[in-house]
Amino acid sequence: MIRYLLTNNALLKKQVEPLFKATLSGGLGNILAAVLVYLLLEGTANQIFIVQTCLIIIAISVFRIITSRRYLLNKTNLPAHLYSHVFLTFVTGTLWGYVAYMQMYTNDDVLRNLIFLINFGLIAASIATLSAWVYAYLAYMFPQSLAIFYVFLKLDNEYSLQMAGAFVIFTGVMIITSIRYSYRIKKEAELIHDLNNEIGMREEAQLQLQNSKQGLEDKVNERTKELVDMNSHLESVIDKKEQAEKSLHYLAYHDELTGLPNKNLLVDRINQSIKTSSRDNQKIAILFLDLDRFKTINDSLGHTIGDILIKKASARLHKILRSRDTLARNGGDEFVIVLDRMENTDDAIHVAKKVINSLTETFEIQAHKIHIGASVGISIYPTDGKTSSILIRNADTAMYKAKKSGGNQLQFYNESMSNQLRDRLVLENELHSALEKDEFYLMYQPQVNCLTGETTGFEILLRWSNTTYGEIGPDRFVPLLEETGLIYATGDWVVTQVIDFIRTQPANHVTYSINLSVLQFNNYKFIDFVRNEIDKAGIDPAQIEFEITESLLINDFEKTHDFLSELHSLGCSIALDDFGTGYTSMSYLARLPIDVIKIDKSLVRNINEHKNLKSIVKAIVTMSESLGMTNIFEGVETKEELAVIQSMKGNIIQGYLFSKPIMPDDIDHWLSLAQDVNQAKVLKF
Repeated sequence: MIRYLLTNNALLKKQVEPLFKATLSGGLGNILAAVLVYLLLEGTANQIFIVQTCLIIIAISVFRIITSRRYLLNKTNLPAHLYSHVFLTFVTGTLWGYVAYMQMYTNDDVLRNLIFLINFGLIAASIATLSAWVYAYLAYMFPQSLAIFYVFLKLDNEYSLQMAGAFVIFTGVMIITSIRYSYRIKKEAELIHDLNNEIGMREEAQLQLQNSKQGLEDKVNERTKELVDMNSHLESVIDKKEQAEKSLHYLAYHDELTGLPNKNLLVDRINQSIKTSSRDNQKIAILFLDLDRFKTINDSLGHTIGDILIKKASARLHKILRSRDTLARNGGDEFVIVLDRMENTDDAIHVAKKVINSLTETFEIQAHKIHIGASVGISIYPTDGKTSSILIRNADTAMYKAKKSGGNQLQFYNESMSNQLRDRLVLENELHSALEKDEFYLMYQPQVNCLTGETTGFEILLRWSNTTYGEIGPDRFVPLLEETGLIYATGDWVVTQVIDFIRTQPANHVTYSINLSVLQFNNYKFIDFVRNEIDKAGIDPAQIEFEITESLLINDFEKTHDFLSELHSLGCSIALDDFGTGYTSMSYLARLPIDVIKIDKSLVRNINEHKNLKSIVKAIVTMSESLGMTNIFEGVETKEELAVIQSMKGNIIQGYLFSKPIMPDDIDHWLSLAQDVNQAKVLKF
């Protein structure tokens, strides 16, 4: 094998060129290792032998570098340089083996292990520098390996045999790795050699072709002209065929008159939206609309006017929709709109009203002023169907109900949605007068130190007791406050009530935590309002804490950063609520003025029964401590959950284990009680 490679000089050059190129780094590595060994063994009994050995290693390494550079410059007499390189490598490996062998006579285990560690490093690192020619690597590592193996066998300790066995495995792995590395380089060299041979053969064939070209030039030119003409004809045919195929494909999925998606493409778009919405737990709205009075216009003014009206109507509809929404023509005077990624049905209502308003505006076509309207039926995925055909059919049914009711209106597919819409409007009307009627009130849920039982703060919870409908949950009225813009006035009212309450309390270190809406972050006047209220009441701003949700960090980080920084500058603290349910980046936490992390109740519930939950929450506690943030555990309801939190050295807990939200009049009594965290129970007020 070696003789074949040496005689096949071109292939060998390609294979071993990396060997000579890597000699510089390998030689420097040996020199540095020799210096390190000298420093480690200086002053020992074997110092004189080690000095001599290290100097020889350095000298040989320098000589190897010089001879390798000389070969790379001239690339002549490869066998002599290769044998010389392998021989010097073998001598170097033998010297390193001698260094390892001398460790048999040292009593310092730490020093011996350091020298062996250097040997191991040289053996492993030389794979990259010597394996291009595997015999060079074997010449380098075998002397060292034999010496180390011998020393392990001679060591008088209980682990010597195990260490020798482990080293044998290590040596085997190194040899296998070197052989595979060498094999890969060899294959690459053979591939390059074969490619060069093939290129040479092609160049030779090209030269022969050029030599015979002169005699055939006239015939080739004539034939070429014929082929060019034939090719031009074929290209023309192919272009016409491709254009015809594109036209057929377009017509298969688009309406010829308007260019909008037709039924086929509509079904595909709905199916794609269903897949996305099913995965992301979102809603889809299908709006099926029919142009009112179109048949009369088409029959009286003619189909040409009717076609123009259809095109103008589709253009108007296209302008009012989002780029991701789908507008399709279902045929005749019917259109279908697909609204995906909806959070609630109000989005569909909003678009349907825009559709109706747009189409009721006058159309001017060939001196005719035309007035039409639109009847819109709405079906919602997944409530009204889970397939495209069912959703379209149900929206069509709702459209006919809208048309039978007089037209130019919208209609949801089922009665329950209509009832929900009516209930929402009634609730919205009541909400507009809730502040004036003094129907809002606040409740306070205690936050308790889980180790001492001391009450550290209260979370402020907004409640609504309507004179007509009684108690209405915040999950129903808070979204309406945000949608109607009433959240600003209500938010100011909450701040005023909390500050007035703090002013009436004796001085203490209890904090009162107020939840902020996403919309309030768009209003910098809110910060001025808070500042003025604090100054007017003369309270300590450190007693006020504002809670934000993780969604704020994702929506507009820079804006959130500026708003929170200014709010924090008042002296108020900032808490991040429901932590663990969103996608908060750790870099966001480090850059924002957040003082408190509130761990969501979903991570606390039954934490004593789930090992994974414990690991996650423990990581959050460790992270919050490293960032200098206080952690609050929400929704603590059992002593078992409390025990786990205490074992993690959590800071504060909030939940029914200690108390439900209480009325302001009960806070003085609550603060007067000494709480025992080990005897926690729900207090009745």
